[in-house]
Amino acid sequence: MVERTIKEIENPEELLELGLVAGIRDGKFENAIEFFQKAIELQPDNSRAWFLLGLAYDFRENLEQAVDCYLEAINLHPDYLEALVNLGTDYTKQGDLDKAVACFTEALYIKPDYIEAMVNLGQVYLERENPDEAIDVCSRALLFTSDYQPTYTTLGRAYLQLNDHEKATKFFEKALALKPNDFETYNFLGWVSVDQKDIQEAIRLFTKALKLNTNYYEAHNNLGVVFAMAGDLLKAIDCFEKAVNIKPNYYEALHNLASAYEEIGDSKKASEYEDRSMEAE
Repeated sequence: MVERTIKEIENPEELLELGLVAGIRDGKFENAIEFFQKAIELQPDNSRAWFLLGLAYDFRENLEQAVDCYLEAINLHPDYLEALVNLGTDYTKQGDLDKAVACFTEALYIKPDYIEAMVNLGQVYLERENPDEAIDVCSRALLFTSDYQPTYTTLGRAYLQLNDHEKATKFFEKALALKPNDFETYNFLGWVSVDQKDIQEAIRLFTKALKLNTNYYEAHNNLGVVFAMAGDLLKAIDCFEKAVNIKPNYYEALHNLASAYEEIGDSKKASEYEDRSMEAE
């Protein structure tokens, strides 16, 4: 039915709207890709079509295809802010931080009060372990708006990197005031407790993050780390394995599994997971 509808439609804008409604909105990303590709066939210089195709690929975690689409959208429309920010986000995920910084900086040159670009730039600085720069750019973001929740989470992470647990906690709590069920913020608060050697509170916070998102593989791994710190290696292994079941190439959990199995004397399992971690690195 979808294929017949696509063949019948010759209006690019109608195809884009159908791709949004019958594809992106409903989580049917393959349908969205078909609609957007047909729109591009009809109108190759439609920058919005390229952007939306990139968005659909992003939802499917096909980063390379998404990057190509965003680049084409920007080539057709150099001031396409959303494409620049999404491109920068994908470069961050790919580990190409210099290109990510360039994208966010260009977006801010075009629109100096673009909050999302500021905060995303701050997150890249965190990846570079430059928390002071992250604090600077996110503090500027607060001058424009005080209700964009990721600003506070990013500031909390920056202060966590600086081992300023009081300020980190303050900003994480502000983030939760705006978004009470944000599982990532509970995860970061868990690391504050880990740094403070408060094992029980760390367990509570990582468990809270997992109640909010059972597929949050990083929290499974972090909970395993805490159980290992407490000496409960069997619970730690269970957590690490849950993380790997969700994300099979998750280096940290694979490496932690190798270490945990080594600790309990299972050299065969330890070797197996160490080999897998080396392949994933």
